[in-house]
Amino acid sequence: MSNVLQNLIVLGICWVIATAGGVYVTFFDQPAEMERLSKAEQVAKMKQAELSSLMAEMNESTTRSASVFTRWNSRYKLMPRTLSSEEVIGELNDLTKRGFNPFDLVFKDHVENSDFNKFVFSISGRGDFSAVYDLIWSLENSRQLYKVHDLKLTHFDLITQDAETKRQKMEIVVNFTFELEAFYGGVAGLSADDELPGAPTNENMPVIDPISNLPDVPESVLPVRHARMNPFLPLILSTNPPNTYNLVDVNEAKLVMIAGTNAILDWDGTTYTLGIGDSVYLGQVISVDPRAGTVLVRLNKGGIVDDVELRIATDALYKQASGAVALSPNQQ
Repeated sequence: MSNVLQNLIVLGICWVIATAGGVYVTFFDQPAEMERLSKAEQVAKMKQAELSSLMAEMNESTTRSASVFTRWNSRYKLMPRTLSSEEVIGELNDLTKRGFNPFDLVFKDHVENSDFNKFVFSISGRGDFSAVYDLIWSLENSRQLYKVHDLKLTHFDLITQDAETKRQKMEIVVNFTFELEAFYGGVAGLSADDELPGAPTNENMPVIDPISNLPDVPESVLPVRHARMNPFLPLILSTNPPNTYNLVDVNEAKLVMIAGTNAILDWDGTTYTLGIGDSVYLGQVISVDPRAGTVLVRLNKGGIVDDVELRIATDALYKQASGAVALSPNQQ
């Protein structure tokens, strides 16, 4: 056998071996490796997603924890360990000494459970709107934890008689009803004077009264202390209010004369001297004109503004020219 043929046979055998190896690697070994790498990539992506989720949960937990601690540190309501119904009634009596007639309080229920205890009262009465507003404000914004439920207000006009002047006057009051809950004996942490559960304690530290050590509540975070307006005060009254202070009623008065900037009026058999800005029944004097002999008064008749002009009688304007006085002609 020649050398050329031997070389060809060797090369052919090498080619067959190389081709077989390539086919094995391409169709058997590489797919298995690709599948293993693909699974490894999927596991890495899953772990990355899980890590991202854990990071997000940690950030959310941190934010919630900070919010909880902020709310905890901003507590200002107190829940005493013990409380009696007499103490609640005594505080209500102190808050309703003025502006209420009547004020009725009925004990309704006493609730005890593992989280808190409370007294429930049913309250009704009648009073000035400002006094009722102050009562509700004091209950809801005091240190003691009170809760007002089902507040109902209805308008009521009350006609009374002044003890000194014996004149009638109209007072705008409101009837009110609501339910009051007074809490006490809550679990640790509910009251503002409680320590944070699990906080370290030092037995050697001096004892400090927790209530007196609490910071004051800024007024800016509380509702307005006094009502800016009375929603039960009508804009237009169906009838004019009574003349409580016995002011001059210009609709029944007579303008007698004008002296400088003062007007002399006769009303109800009595003479009155009024100037610009002086009050009359339902209004005030806004101008006095001695030349024209007129006085202008602006009245508020239950929400309707009306200007009333008083005039001196025509014969009174020229009364100073009557009599025996003779006017001499001009000298030449």
